[in-house]
Amino acid sequence: MTNKLEAVEKSLISVIIPYYKGESYIEECLDSIYGQTFKNFEVILINDGSPKDFLENLKNIKYPNLILFHQENKGQSSARNKGVEIAQGKYILFLDCDDKIEKTFMEKTENVLSNNSKIKICYTKSLFFEKENTEWMLPDFKIKDFLFSNCIPVTALFYREDFIKAHGFEENLTYFEDWDLWISILENGGEVYRIPEHLFFYRIRHDDNSLTNISSSQENNMAINRLFIYKKHHDFYTKHGFDFNSITNIVLHRDDFRKKYYEIWYRKLIYRLFKPKKFDQIYSKFNSSNT
Repeated sequence: MTNKLEAVEKSLISVIIPYYKGESYIEECLDSIYGQTFKNFEVILINDGSPKDFLENLKNIKYPNLILFHQENKGQSSARNKGVEIAQGKYILFLDCDDKIEKTFMEKTENVLSNNSKIKICYTKSLFFEKENTEWMLPDFKIKDFLFSNCIPVTALFYREDFIKAHGFEENLTYFEDWDLWISILENGGEVYRIPEHLFFYRIRHDDNSLTNISSSQENNMAINRLFIYKKHHDFYTKHGFDFNSITNIVLHRDDFRKKYYEIWYRKLIYRLFKPKKFDQIYSKFNSSNT
């Protein structure tokens, strides 16, 4: 009996929800978790500066097993880090308070990890819902493409011990903090697997602006964050053939790359990121912010 209980505890999934003013969405999110076919999980909701009463009442009336923690507003990365600090599970699953998962998500992702120790991150195909009802067209995971642009949603199953080894989320990043986490985990070895089923649902709210409609200031901030990630993981990038000389070579020959590869998504991204007039300014800002 003891061995059986230990086996159950070892497979525990800690679902961590960073929460900020999600009153209109949180019940749909929680219902998708508590309706899972896989039953060995705990749910940790980190209230990141929203009023407490609504959540306390929700816990008391509908979700008595919910682990609820209140903190002042510090941002999603801080909330997620706090959630892992509280977590008791072998596995971690992040889910934003306005998103949801299909009822077999945990069962199928846990089955992948438990049956193949080489796999460190397991995720699924995804669908948008609410404002858009289409597939989230993320490319297949290929390490060289991934190092230019993230293709793994934050809602993926992985090991708590790998999160700890990776030192969690960089709370100073304003963009791409999940991408940085995945790189940090994969630096320590392991593989990635995507289940070819639509088991994760990412909400595009009706009031969301287009992702392509971003300001010049946002573009610069995104570029600075990208360069921070490159500097932090420089050895890993170099290992996969992306030393700084190779990247600047892409910049110097951007017109040739544009003509030949413009329809390939990650090279289009490179061309947009390293615009001739902005490159020196962005790189100088990156250096000054990290000296």
